[in-house]
Parts: sequence; C-alpha cells; structure tokens
Amino acid sequence: MSHLVPLDLEKLEGDAKRNATKQVAAMIQRPDQLEKVDQYKRRVVRKKAAVEAMLKTALQSQLEGVRTGLSQLQAGLHDVKETKQSLQELEDTYKSTAHLQEKLNKVRDENLRHRQLAAAVENLKHIFTVPETVKKTGELITDGKLLHAHKCLTDLEMSRDDLLLELDRQPSVSQTDKNMILNYFKDVSTLSQELGKQLWIRLQRTLTTVRRDPTAIVTALRIIEREERKDSFMLKRQEQTGFLPPGRPKKWREKCFEVLGEAVAARIEGSQLEDRTLEKMWLVRHLEITRQLTIEDLRVVKSVCEPCFPPEYDVVQRYLKMYHEAIGNHILELISQDLEKNEIVSLLTWVNAYWSTHLMNHPELKDLNKDNLGPLLENSVLEDLQQKYLTTMKKDIEDWMSKALQSDLKDWFREIKPDSDAQGYFSTPMPIILFEMIEQNLQVAAHINKDLTLKVLDLCIDELQAFAKMFSGEMRRYKERHFEDRGQPPCYIHYMMANINNCLAFVDLMDHLCNKYIKGDSATEHKRFRTMAKIFESISREGCSYLLEEVFMDLREHLDALLTRDKWYNSQVPIDTICITVEDYCSDFIHLKPKSFTHIMVTALERVMLEYIKALVTPSRKITFRNYEDRRTAGDKIVQEADQLFNTFQRLAPVSAEQEAMINTLPMLAEVLKLQDTAMLALEISTIAQKHPDVHPEQLVNLMALRGDIGKSDARNLAIEAVGEEESRPVGLFTKVQNL
Repeated sequence: MSHLVPLDLEKLEGDAKRNATKQVAAMIQRPDQLEKVDQYKRRVVRKKAAVEAMLKTALQSQLEGVRTGLSQLQAGLHDVKETKQSLQELEDTYKSTAHLQEKLNKVRDENLRHRQLAAAVENLKHIFTVPETVKKTGELITDGKLLHAHKCLTDLEMSRDDLLLELDRQPSVSQTDKNMILNYFKDVSTLSQELGKQLWIRLQRTLTTVRRDPTAIVTALRIIEREERKDSFMLKRQEQTGFLPPGRPKKWREKCFEVLGEAVAARIEGSQLEDRTLEKMWLVRHLEITRQLTIEDLRVVKSVCEPCFPPEYDVVQRYLKMYHEAIGNHILELISQDLEKNEIVSLLTWVNAYWSTHLMNHPELKDLNKDNLGPLLENSVLEDLQQKYLTTMKKDIEDWMSKALQSDLKDWFREIKPDSDAQGYFSTPMPIILFEMIEQNLQVAAHINKDLTLKVLDLCIDELQAFAKMFSGEMRRYKERHFEDRGQPPCYIHYMMANINNCLAFVDLMDHLCNKYIKGDSATEHKRFRTMAKIFESISREGCSYLLEEVFMDLREHLDALLTRDKWYNSQVPIDTICITVEDYCSDFIHLKPKSFTHIMVTALERVMLEYIKALVTPSRKITFRNYEDRRTAGDKIVQEADQLFNTFQRLAPVSAEQEAMINTLPMLAEVLKLQDTAMLALEISTIAQKHPDVHPEQLVNLMALRGDIGKSDARNLAIEAVGEEESRPVGLFTKVQNL
C-alpha cells in the first residue's frame, strides 16, 4: 500500500505564480495590449468563479454519498442484531417443545386410523362394484371403446393401489390381507393385458389405420401417454414411500416402439411374394417392391402420422431408422439363403443404390435427416457377399473358358478353313466369345461399385492367365499330333494361323479393357495387363515357330544339300527349292496379321541364313576344293545365292537393314574361298572378326579348311591371331550358328 505524500503548499503557490507570470507575459507583449488588461482580469475572475463552483459541487456530492452510506451501515447493523435475537428466541422455543413429541403419539396413531378409514370410505363404492366394473371394462374393450375402458381400468387400479399403499404403511404388514386384496382385484391385471393387446393391434396397423381413421391411433397414443405418466408418478412415490403397485412400471411407450418396429419388419418381410421355385427374377421383384413400399410408407409417415404422434416421439426419424434397420436385417436373411450369382448381383446393385435417389435420397425423402442411420450392412458382410460372388464367377468363367476352348478345338480338326475377317486374316470366334463374357461381368460389377470392378478385373486376368496356359498346351499338342501324320488335321496350317491371330486379338482386347476400366495411374494394374499381353504375344510367337517347323521340315533336305558337291556345286535345285518353298508358304501366311507375318518372315530369313552359314563354318566333309577355279566358282555361287535369297525375301516382305547385313555375311565368307593369295587370308579373317566379334576360332578354321590349300595348323594360327583365345564372347550371328 502506497504512503500518502503531504502537500507542499508553498511550492504549489510558487509554481502557480510562475505559471501566472508566464501567462501574463504571453498576453501582454505589445503596448497596445495594455488597454485590454481590465478585460483580461474580468475573464480570469469569471474562470476562477466557475472552477470554485465546480469544486464545491463535487465536494458536496461526495459528502452526500458518505452520509448515505453511513446511514445504510447503521440500519444494517440494527437488522443483524434483530435477526440474531429472533434466532435465539426460536431456538429457545424449539427446545421448550421437545417434550410434546411423546404427548402427540396418540394423536398420530388416531390420524393414521382416520386416514385409513377415509381411504376405505373413498374406495368403498369401487370396492363393492369391482365385479361390475370389471365386466363393464371387458365389454368396453371388446367394443373397441378403449378410452372409456381405460378410465374404468384406471379407477380399479387406483382403488387397489390405495388399499395396498395403506396396508404397506402399517407397522407390520399382514401378508394375508395383502393376498386377499390382490385376489379380489386379480381381474384388473388381466384387463390391463387385454387393453394392451388391443393397443398393440392398432399400432401394428398404424400405416393402414392412420389413412382412414387417424383418431384410432391418437386414442391409442393418449392411453399410452397416460400410462407413461402414471409410471413416472408411481416411481417417484416409490422413492418416498418404498411402495410400488403390482404391474408397474408398465413401460407401454417402450412397448409401443417395439410393436411399431416389429410391424415394419413384418411389412418388409411380407413384401416377398414368391421365391426362386416360382419366379426366376423373384429377388429383383421383391427388392423393387420393398423400395416402392418403403418410399410410400415413409411418405405416409411424413404427411399423416407426424400430426398424430406426440412431438417427443420424433416419429418420422424413428420410422426412418426402423425401416433402415428392418431392411438391413432382411437383407442379412436373404444373404443366408445361399443366393445364386445373378441374385447376388441384383442384391449388391440394390444395396449400392440404397443411398441414391433410388431410395433414401428419393425426392419424397430428401429432407429427412439420415446422418445417424449408420451403414445398411457392415463392410465385412458386403466383403463376404462380394467374395461369394467372385467365387461363383470364378467357377463360371473357368467352365465358360473350358467349354469355349473345347468347342474351338473341335473346329481345328475340320476340313473347312477357318473364317476370315474383312482383311482376310483367319480367326475363330473364341476371343470374342470370351471377352464378351468378361465384358459382361465387368459391366455388371461397374454398376455395383469400383472396388468390385477392380476385383472382377483381377479375377478375369488370373483366369485368362490360366486359360493362356491351357491354350498354349493345346496348340503344342495340336502341332505334335500333326507331325505324327502331316496329312492330319487337314487344315493344320490355317487353324494354326487362326490361333496366332487369336492371340493378337487377345492382346488388343486386353488393351481395350485396360483403357476402359483402369483409370488414373494404377501402376500395378497396368503392369498386370502388360504382363498378360506379353503372355499372349509369346504364345503367338510360339505358334509362328510351329509354322516354321512345318516350313523347315520341307526345307531340311535342301538345306542339308548346301555346300555339297553332288547336289549343290553344279546345281541350282537346293536354293531354288528353298526360295520357291518359302514363297509357297508365304502365300498362305498372308492370312496372318501383319505383326505375326513380319515376325515369321524375319525368323524364316534368319533361320535360312543360319543354316547356310552353318554349312560353311561347321566341320564337314561335304565338299573340298582342289584348286583356285573350284573355290572361285563356289564363292561366286554363294554370292549369287545370297542375292537370290535377298531378292526373294525382299519381294515377300521388306528386308530391314539388320537382315540385309546378315545376308551380306555370305559374300564376306565367300571372299575367304575366292581369295587366290593365301597371304591375304589374315586380312579377310580379321575383317570377319571385326564385324562379327562373336565368331569362334573353330568356325574360322572350318571355313578356311574348305579351301583345301591351307593346313589346319596354319588356319588355327590365323584364326587365333584374328579373334584371340578368350572363351567368353558376345552373343551374335555366329553364336546362334553354333547353338543351332
């Protein structure tokens, strides 16, 4: 707390004089201002008078406030003293009356007897008329006059309960008296149950009754609310007296909600008019009836029921929740009935549309609050149902693919060529049949939800992978059977081409599915589709290899004749036959799609070149040259035949630069034979080694051995000088020759 500092009046007076001097000096700075001195004095006097008046007023106001406060404190002190004195007198009076308790015991007992007598007199007329009232109440219930019946029932219950209450207040309760009263009023409980049954019957038919006779529902609700209030009163009285009448609390409001819920559940279940034995589309019809029924009933609840029910019932939201729960429970029952695949689809589609304008967001129900309803079905239930659907679909797809393949297999052995499209490419209906089935399943799944669509897509890819394995095996067995008897099947080449084209059709259809159903950057799904496409591309190349086996089986004799003296040196038959045979088969291969046709022609050219080079660089005693003229003639023939092969294949399909370089290997090898001066062999061999670093020394030795004028030891030295002795070499043309 700060200390008060005493005022220094002399200092204040001195400061005031100095300030006044400064003000006067400021006002009188010129001689002409001396004339206004009187005016300045009057102004200062007026200002001083005003300030003094303000100070007096403020001081007077403060003094009045202090005076009023002191008066109130004085009055308060007086009141406190009077209150203390009154409390003391009251305490003394209370102590003086303590002995009166014993004197009033007789009065208390007399009052108790008087009260019991008053209750007996009050209920006397009811007690004597109980049988008559019971009978009357029963008749009123039977006649449907429930309000009057409830009034009579209330009177009977009050008489019984009052008597039991007074009996309960006795110091010692006689069980005999209590049993006598309960036995006398035993029909009252029965009447209460009968009245309740009538109420529940009315409430079960609420949605029907409320349209033609809403007062019947209002009456039932009034009775229920009266009983609810009596329950509340009896429970409060129990807290005070410890007595609760028999049959209380009745909890009729709780029972009311239970009955309404059971009625809704029965209404949903009752909408199923048929089953699978009577109608194939029974579930679709049942779900549609359920949808229409729910919308109509909730519309009735909004428009008609809401005015009839008390506001605290929140009847619209309660009915909405009851229908939501009843539909969910009924769907669980349907799921347990071992649904078929199309029925599962119908159910999943309906459940998926449940929250749409199809049902819960229907224009009639759009304004209802659905935030607290929760999901229609648990996620685990939906996942189990989807898994069941996928399992069934997997089995169907397996059966469908197996049947489609077996049907296609029968066509492979026909004597009629397969159908061709507008471009003349052979094919069978199998890819279209399978992908129509897959597309149909995907479209169905897309109507349900995206998650199921992706699962169906994964399942279809898995089944296609298994199908590809079966298809590849059947193509291989088809080929093996053909090579056992090349006359059978009669259209082997044509159906093998159709199968190759079918594989490429599968690739195109896979791309179509990927673009249609895989949105965004789903790397995993895109990778699965690419892998599947590669599998079918691999099978198509495998089919091409089977066709080439057929071709080279016809060419084997002529390929083996290359670089032989009796069949090749003086004859054009081998190379001409090779070219003619390739052209002949090519006239069939035009029914292959361009990608496979190009692949088969490229492979055929490479195989022919490998066979030709193999004849030059592998150990053989087919031919040896005795002199330079023989070698030059053979070399020229090799160059001429290389040109012939190039022209033949170029005419059938464009020859790439890589293939042309491979063909040019023959003239390069021919130069080794044509060379007259053996001193130049090292240069030619080095040229071959530079362009084909994969060439093996033994291959060069064998090539030089054909000349007949160089020893094997010299040839080996030249080869090693050119390519070295390293065992590891890059893979190239000569590596393929070695592995052929």
